[in-house]
Amino acid sequence: MMYRIAFILLASVLPVLSAVAPRAPSGITTCYSCPGQDNGGFGLGQHSNDGATIFCSYPADPSENPTDFYCDYSATDGHLTQDHDAGLCPGSAASSACSTRRKRSELKAFEARAAQPAPSFPEMMTPKMALAKKELAAAMLLRDEDEA
Repeated sequence: MMYRIAFILLASVLPVLSAVAPRAPSGITTCYSCPGQDNGGFGLGQHSNDGATIFCSYPADPSENPTDFYCDYSATDGHLTQDHDAGLCPGSAASSACSTRRKRSELKAFEARAAQPAPSFPEMMTPKMALAKKELAAAMLLRDEDEA
């Protein structure tokens, strides 16, 4: 008698559990891209994606060498692989659903931003000065976190 009740309960619960079971992804893939700015508030400069690594440069000055301050992210899952930005790299790349239309619109937005005149900065800013500026921003960020 007890086994029949257990069997009936199990038979009635199994269809409900199978309906709630985790399912495979819907086929929408996730694409990763550079965050618009680093944790110090410096805007995105040159960037690229070779399919394995996402390169994101965050220069303190528009004329600065793009390899002075940069972050590398994994193109497959968006995690930070290298921080060459004085500790100011965001922990992961920005994620979104892949869409060719969106990629085209982002490319147009970057081209439009590049066509705008650069802000007035000294013609030549040495990497040491830029590093000092980045370190100051990192120190201020840490101070603000400690006060909070």
